[in-house]
Amino acid sequence: MGLLDAVQGQLDQSAVTQISQKLGINPALAQTAVAAAVPMIVAGMAKHASNPGGAQSIQEAAQKNQDVPDNIDTVLAAGPPVDNTGMLGNILGPHHETVKSGVQQATGLDREKAGKLLLMLSPIVLGVLARKQFGDQNAQAQSPQNLRSTLEQESAAAQQQVQAQAPQVSSLLGNLFTTSS
Repeated sequence: MGLLDAVQGQLDQSAVTQISQKLGINPALAQTAVAAAVPMIVAGMAKHASNPGGAQSIQEAAQKNQDVPDNIDTVLAAGPPVDNTGMLGNILGPHHETVKSGVQQATGLDREKAGKLLLMLSPIVLGVLARKQFGDQNAQAQSPQNLRSTLEQESAAAQQQVQAQAPQVSSLLGNLFTTSS
């Protein structure tokens, strides 16, 4: 199972309802927003992983969030952190504003809600990535190059899947990450 499917599998109707309540939007819009944001997070992480130090930064963030898949309800109930301590910058690098704008364009959410959505979903994506990439092994023992390769594969797979399911999001993914560096 790919990363995108694994993350979507973690976000059941209860999780989407919690997201909609925290953002003050209806559940249907929350579902659409989640479907748009997750592949953009994955694509942003893949792009950041190709930069010097990017894969290492993502690897460290994934390790810190490896237990999140066991506590998704608790994480979502807490809502987006008030002080994100640079989480989006650590996992998306210079692309975090581009990803936020892409989510905003794809969903119609305002900039603040798009940012909050990314902050709520990022620990889940990182936790699932940690489980997929590292399993029961220590993330420190894994090579950042392996993580980079995994993210590149996942990003390509996510783009193909999204192209079939939501063409408007797919075109944003292509535009976001073929023109940015």
